[in-house]
Amino acid sequence: MDFGFLAPTAFFAMIVWIVKIVSDNKIRRKVLENGNVTESLKYLWRQSYANKPLQNIKWAIMIGGVGLMILISYFFALSETVAIGLSCIVIALALMVYYYMEKNKS
Repeated sequence: MDFGFLAPTAFFAMIVWIVKIVSDNKIRRKVLENGNVTESLKYLWRQSYANKPLQNIKWAIMIGGVGLMILISYFFALSETVAIGLSCIVIALALMVYYYMEKNKS
Protein backbone atom coordinates (compact mmCIF):
# COMPACT_ATOMS: atom_id res chain seq x y z
CA MET A 1 0.00 0.00 0.00
CA ASP A 2 1.33 3.38 -0.98
CA PHE A 3 1.13 6.12 1.64
CA GLY A 4 2.47 8.80 -0.67
CA PHE A 5 -0.49 11.03 0.11
CA LEU A 6 0.70 11.51 3.70
CA ALA A 7 3.66 13.78 2.90
CA PRO A 8 1.67 16.41 0.91
CA THR A 9 -1.12 16.29 3.48
CA ALA A 10 1.29 16.81 6.37
CA PHE A 11 3.03 19.61 4.47
CA PHE A 12 -0.30 21.37 3.86
CA ALA A 13 -1.29 20.98 7.52
CA MET A 14 2.05 22.42 8.61
CA ILE A 15 1.60 25.46 6.34
CA VAL A 16 -1.93 26.05 7.69
CA TRP A 17 -0.65 25.77 11.26
CA ILE A 18 2.16 28.29 10.64
CA VAL A 19 -0.25 30.76 8.99
CA LYS A 20 -2.62 30.45 11.96
CA ILE A 21 0.16 31.15 14.46
CA VAL A 22 1.41 34.17 12.50
CA SER A 23 -2.08 35.64 12.11
CA ASP A 24 -2.90 35.11 15.81
CA ASN A 25 0.30 36.89 16.79
CA LYS A 26 -0.48 39.82 14.47
CA ILE A 27 -3.91 40.20 16.04
CA ARG A 28 -2.46 40.05 19.55
CA ARG A 29 0.16 42.64 18.68
CA LYS A 30 -2.44 45.05 17.24
CA VAL A 31 -4.71 44.67 20.28
CA LEU A 32 -1.81 45.27 22.66
CA GLU A 33 -0.70 48.37 20.69
CA ASN A 34 -4.22 49.82 20.93
CA GLY A 35 -4.45 49.05 24.65
CA ASN A 36 -7.88 47.42 24.33
CA VAL A 37 -7.08 44.42 26.52
CA THR A 38 -10.18 43.22 28.36
CA GLU A 39 -10.86 40.22 30.53
CA SER A 40 -12.63 38.44 27.69
CA LEU A 41 -9.55 38.75 25.49
CA LYS A 42 -7.32 37.48 28.27
CA TYR A 43 -9.63 34.49 28.65
CA LEU A 44 -9.55 33.74 24.91
CA TRP A 45 -5.76 33.88 24.70
CA ARG A 46 -4.98 31.95 27.83
CA GLN A 47 -3.78 28.55 26.70
CA SER A 48 -3.61 26.67 29.94
CA TYR A 49 -3.88 22.91 29.76
CA ALA A 50 -4.28 22.79 33.53
CA ASN A 51 -8.02 23.30 33.02
CA LYS A 52 -8.16 20.57 30.34
CA PRO A 53 -6.21 17.54 31.55
CA LEU A 54 -7.87 15.24 29.02
CA GLN A 55 -6.59 17.31 26.08
CA ASN A 56 -3.42 15.22 25.80
CA ILE A 57 -5.41 12.01 26.10
CA LYS A 58 -7.53 13.09 23.13
CA TRP A 59 -4.44 13.42 20.95
CA ALA A 60 -3.05 10.11 22.20
CA ILE A 61 -6.30 8.34 21.32
CA MET A 62 -6.42 9.95 17.87
CA ILE A 63 -2.78 9.25 16.95
CA GLY A 64 -2.95 5.72 18.34
CA GLY A 65 -6.13 5.06 16.39
CA VAL A 66 -4.66 6.35 13.14
CA GLY A 67 -1.55 4.25 13.73
CA LEU A 68 -3.72 1.19 14.30
CA MET A 69 -5.65 1.99 11.12
CA ILE A 70 -2.39 2.20 9.13
CA LEU A 71 -1.29 -1.18 10.47
CA ILE A 72 -4.64 -2.76 9.65
CA SER A 73 -4.67 -1.32 6.14
CA TYR A 74 -1.10 -2.55 5.60
CA PHE A 75 -1.72 -6.10 6.82
CA PHE A 76 -4.98 -6.49 4.91
CA ALA A 77 -3.66 -4.68 1.79
CA LEU A 78 -6.56 -2.24 1.65
CA SER A 79 -6.77 0.41 -1.05
CA GLU A 80 -5.92 4.06 -0.37
CA THR A 81 -9.53 5.18 -0.43
CA VAL A 82 -10.49 2.57 2.16
CA ALA A 83 -7.51 3.61 4.30
CA ILE A 84 -8.56 7.28 4.16
CA GLY A 85 -12.12 6.34 5.03
CA LEU A 86 -10.93 4.23 7.93
CA SER A 87 -8.75 7.07 9.21
CA CYS A 88 -11.74 9.43 9.18
CA ILE A 89 -13.84 6.88 11.05
CA VAL A 90 -11.08 6.26 13.61
CA ILE A 91 -10.61 10.00 14.21
CA ALA A 92 -14.37 10.45 14.63
CA LEU A 93 -14.50 7.56 17.10
CA ALA A 94 -11.55 8.98 19.02
CA LEU A 95 -13.26 12.36 19.30
CA MET A 96 -16.46 10.68 20.47
CA VAL A 97 -14.52 8.76 23.14
CA TYR A 98 -12.89 12.03 24.23
CA TYR A 99 -16.29 13.74 24.36
CA TYR A 100 -17.74 11.03 26.60
CA MET A 101 -14.65 11.10 28.83
CA GLU A 102 -14.95 14.87 29.17
CA LYS A 103 -18.70 14.64 29.78
CA ASN A 104 -18.35 11.99 32.48
CA LYS A 105 -15.54 13.91 34.19
CA SER A 106 -17.76 16.90 34.98
